[in-house]
Order: sequence, then structure tokens, then C-alpha cells
Amino acid sequence: MGRILFLVVLALLGWVFFKSWQRKQLGDKPSANPQQKQGLGRNPVENILPCKHCGAYSPMHEGVMMQGRFYCGLDHAKAAGEKIH
Repeated sequence: MGRILFLVVLALLGWVFFKSWQRKQLGDKPSANPQQKQGLGRNPVENILPCKHCGAYSPMHEGVMMQGRFYCGLDHAKAAGEKIH
């Protein structure tokens, strides 16, 4: 029983030291894009708004803003009576 416990502790210490070494190796290399480390290039803050026609929530970059009102697409803006030029 004592040998098994010793081997488990030894393996755990080896894993901790390996992860520490790995973190140091990855941290020393400067990345080309600092956003890649933070969020893999994604925008961390994105406004999600409800459509004035159907009420479904969509990211702002996927929808349409017409006269101060947000719609999830051009079809719903047209259906709500917005004039599209």
C-alpha cells in the first residue's frame, strides 16, 4: 500500500513539474498577435440585442440597425414596416 501511495505522489509531482516547465516554455515566446492569448482573436465584449420584430436575441454584428431599432435581419426590418433604400 505504501509503495502505491509513493508512486502516485511521485507521478503527481512529476506532472506538476512538467506543467510548470511547459508554462514557462510557452510564456517565453512572444506571440505575433497578443489577442490570441486572451481570447483566440475573438472580441470579448459583444452587444447582444433583441429583434424588435420577433424578440430573438442576436449579436449586433449579425443584425441590422434601422432608425434606432435593432432587427435580426433585413427580412424582419421589412416585415416591421421599415423602409429600406
